[in-house]
Amino acid sequence: MRTTHLTAVLPVALLCAAFTAGCSAKQPYTHDSFTFDTFVSFTIYDTDGNSTAEEICAGAVGMLNKLDDMLSRTKSDSEITRINGNAYSSPVVVDLSTYNMLKSCAELSDLTDGAFDITLGNISDMWGIGKENTAKPDDAELKKLAGKQNYRNIVFDDENYTVSFSKDSFSLDLGAAAKGYAMDMLDTYLRNSGVTSAVVDFGGSILTIGENNGESWNITITADETNSPVGTLKTNEGYIATSNGAKRYVEYDGIKYHHIIDPATAYPADSGIKSCTVFSASGLISDALSTAFFVMGADKAKEFYDKYDIAEYIITLTDGTVIVSDGISADFTAL
Repeated sequence: MRTTHLTAVLPVALLCAAFTAGCSAKQPYTHDSFTFDTFVSFTIYDTDGNSTAEEICAGAVGMLNKLDDMLSRTKSDSEITRINGNAYSSPVVVDLSTYNMLKSCAELSDLTDGAFDITLGNISDMWGIGKENTAKPDDAELKKLAGKQNYRNIVFDDENYTVSFSKDSFSLDLGAAAKGYAMDMLDTYLRNSGVTSAVVDFGGSILTIGENNGESWNITITADETNSPVGTLKTNEGYIATSNGAKRYVEYDGIKYHHIIDPATAYPADSGIKSCTVFSASGLISDALSTAFFVMGADKAKEFYDKYDIAEYIITLTDGTVIVSDGISADFTAL
């Protein structure tokens, strides 16, 4: 498996993947919770013994809830809500971790030429994903918002940790980034709490820590709402994120429109990809690139992969063809 090189690119570093583990001498501790508007399942196989797995999971959920309170754009007192409501009129001071995450997101947007874009809040609202809308968005209004690449209009002040907008009429939406960032923070928390072997299923995104009883982890990759597997991936510790439209969509006049917006068109992406799974050493990168690759299509995803070498991918096309990046092709078994 090819090594990812994250620091060379960034200064700060769904239903579609499941894990299987072999027998272990210890009975693993499992804990299920709900946060970030999704289910989170912890399976702790081993710790250093200083804290119980139960205590660790309770603390981890509390940490995730605090992150959600900071990053959700639907909560009235979150940092993202404060930015969206005030950043055009005056700079908004934010927590250092939020500041660094937003800067990393802007850099990833730039690297992907806007295929990944955290400034699509207004467009997402128009489509009404997750809401009960009665009418499809107006084509002319969508056209006005298409291709703006408003992430270039986010202004960062590294001295004061403020965020401001140089233009109006856009808002932040971290739907393609917040869960990945939270997984990075969760990884750090679990390791600092003494976890040496674990798997976390975070709403379909997978975090693996340590080894699976001395061996690699086996991840089952699926591509749609049927959960039918397209293959298994044998991998070491890291992050796996998947983007597809199987679960989140809105329906107008009998037609389903999935939630992954192409920023260039302001319409749901139509790149010939059914599902995209990305593995890397960063949750944020895995989350962001699974969306970016879904938007840009398989050919451009391969170009990005060859140029930057920061993540591996498994892409399922709409015709069922499965494409696997070179760095993990030997570790992927098609089913």
